[in-house]
Amino acid sequence: MTLGRLCLSVTDARDLAEGALRGIGYHNDEARIIADHVIDAAMCGYEYSGLAKILNVFESEHFRLPRRSMKVLRETEVSLAFDGGNNVGMLALFHAAQATIKKTAAHGIALVSVTDAWMSGRGAYYVEMIAKHGLVAIHTAASSPLVAPPGGTRPVLGTNPIAIAVPSSHGPIVLDMGTSAYMMTEVMLRERLGELLPEGVALDPGASRPRIQRRHDAAPCCRSGVTKVSGLRSWCRRWDCSPALGRMLRATMAICSSPSGPTSLGQPTHSSGR
Repeated sequence: MTLGRLCLSVTDARDLAEGALRGIGYHNDEARIIADHVIDAAMCGYEYSGLAKILNVFESEHFRLPRRSMKVLRETEVSLAFDGGNNVGMLALFHAAQATIKKTAAHGIALVSVTDAWMSGRGAYYVEMIAKHGLVAIHTAASSPLVAPPGGTRPVLGTNPIAIAVPSSHGPIVLDMGTSAYMMTEVMLRERLGELLPEGVALDPGASRPRIQRRHDAAPCCRSGVTKVSGLRSWCRRWDCSPALGRMLRATMAICSSPSGPTSLGQPTHSSGR
């Protein structure tokens, strides 16, 4: 059967997403927050983090476990540590981002962490939310072992994404990147659609030497050494420190460290920074 595409307005997509989330047990406010996240991702061009991500939520092994209300584990004047209560990360980190904005009011800086949360979605969503309040935001996330390091054939590293946002007169400047050659959520979408993976993103762990796969089915790839990841068949993705990612990170670091923010880029500075 050939899969077709259905075009939805933002309003219809929001109604569909919120209805689906309520149907699997989320309350109205929770459904609204998660739906806004996936619709924002779709509007930014990240199809794999759009409405299809709701299916990933429902299928997650964490979803079947009891949820608890978030609570503060530790707090200082400039820091907060949350227990995420086994809530989906798109909920837990939304509330953590709000708490971050509020926490900075006293001293202009805050360090906020969340544990026991899963599937946080796009880091850009949270840092942009914070940067709209005139703050520089840096978000990092740990993940399960899914990525093979350089020269390796077994997944020992996470995709470990990082997102940074800097306020400017034209709106937040945002960097959101993963450190692997491919994102797990996109693998899940390709598997769902029965599509091939692109070239150069997978390693064959059954080979005598690490070998970059040319083209691979997202479901049974690496048959000689299938790796179980959250109940899904996966493959050893390769570590990717591509020049493009390096350039994006360097540019963002330059913006963060510029004396007057983005407007001073390209101007000579005097610094002993390394």
